[in-house]
Amino acid sequence: MVEKIMSHESEGYTYAIVGRELLLEVKNVHSHKYADCFVNKQNRFGFRPRPPKKRKYVLELVHTDICYVDVKSHAGAQYFVTFIDDYNRKLWAYVLKTKDQVLSVFKEAQVQTERESGQKLKAVQTDNGGEYRGLFQEYCRAQGIRLEYTVPKTPELNGIAERMNQTIMERVRCMLAHAKLPKTYWPEALKTVVYVTNRSPSVHVGGDVPQRVWTCKDVSYRHLRVFGCLSYVHIAKDRREKLDL
Repeated sequence: MVEKIMSHESEGYTYAIVGRELLLEVKNVHSHKYADCFVNKQNRFGFRPRPPKKRKYVLELVHTDICYVDVKSHAGAQYFVTFIDDYNRKLWAYVLKTKDQVLSVFKEAQVQTERESGQKLKAVQTDNGGEYRGLFQEYCRAQGIRLEYTVPKTPELNGIAERMNQTIMERVRCMLAHAKLPKTYWPEALKTVVYVTNRSPSVHVGGDVPQRVWTCKDVSYRHLRVFGCLSYVHIAKDRREKLDL
């Protein structure tokens, strides 16, 4: 009854109030479990941390997810999709105008990765987004690619792709802010982030670099420049007037 008087306060607080004799008229406290509390105070248990089960071969499993950007690019893009190889965490990203372009860029990514690696794509893990249903399902079924869908409303189960998209957006915001560029340049920043990420050490491959693991060739950083730095474009003489710079 005390819980009802105290507007369904928690059991611990109820005992504390009575213990401090703040409710003098209450002598004995008996805890009751009310259905209203169970229904309206319920929370979902967090996911227990578990070591990732790393695949043993290239393209054995690819993680993918779509991210919405609330600013349209100069070309009208408002989404991007990422594909991440589970074995070496090599990353690919494609800018989209609409979600229904996912299948076309997936086909492009499949051809590119299979030719570069000499392996066949075996499985794709994604959430329950509608863009991964219908024609996408039919295509994967025809190609012998296994689709692994996560449970609805549980983005944690697609954590590798979800976290990667979050990391990409954080770095894109930093790069645009540092370069003092409008938000419409987010696709250019995104492509830079993906390029550098593939050439950065990753704990998932024992501190190695995904690009080096993918190509078996050492990577170079000499050509890298600060995003948004001042640059000049050379124009051939035959395309300039005499007084043009």
